[in-house]
Amino acid sequence: MPSPNFPAELASIPYEEVIGTPLRAAVEANASASMTAAEFIRTVGFTEPVVGEAEPVTVDFAYERREVDPETGSERIESHTMTVPLLLLIHVPYFEVETVTIDFNVKLNSVEAYSRSSEFEFDFSNQSEGGFDLGFLDGKTKTSVNMSYQSSTRRGREVERTYDQRVHVEAGSIDPPEGVSKLFSALETTITDVTDDGDGEEE
Repeated sequence: MPSPNFPAELASIPYEEVIGTPLRAAVEANASASMTAAEFIRTVGFTEPVVGEAEPVTVDFAYERREVDPETGSERIESHTMTVPLLLLIHVPYFEVETVTIDFNVKLNSVEAYSRSSEFEFDFSNQSEGGFDLGFLDGKTKTSVNMSYQSSTRRGREVERTYDQRVHVEAGSIDPPEGVSKLFSALETTITDVTDDGDGEEE
């Protein structure tokens, strides 16, 4: 009986699917995370006007500040209102899959099966015929014996395959893309600090 061909068994495993499927999932996860962050910026950070262009969503903060006149030394309280774009006050979720570790174990076992069976049949029959004539017993006997014997042997070999796959994924927060950083820099220039008398002071 030929020995099992383990190299051929290993070659028949679809490694392109075993390894490629988790990697494709990681790429799709990164793409989905980027699209989620872009949608977050668009829907949370900007208005959706019926007509015209979208404007940054802003938050107003009112506070009071004590001012001292350098000439007279007198003090006065000024009310201020600072307007800040909302995107500068919240964290935009940027994540990506950093590492993907694939553990794939294959266990091949060659199992040889052997079985033997036998069957024995025995049949015995006896028939007698007789009569009585002048005080003597006259007759005959017929005997038959049938025997049969059958034996069969079966032998086979099969390869048992056991697969074990584990995928470890690590994801973490990353810095925003260059375009988003420039967007935040542009939004910083729109911060205004207005006093109660209407004079604007940018900070």
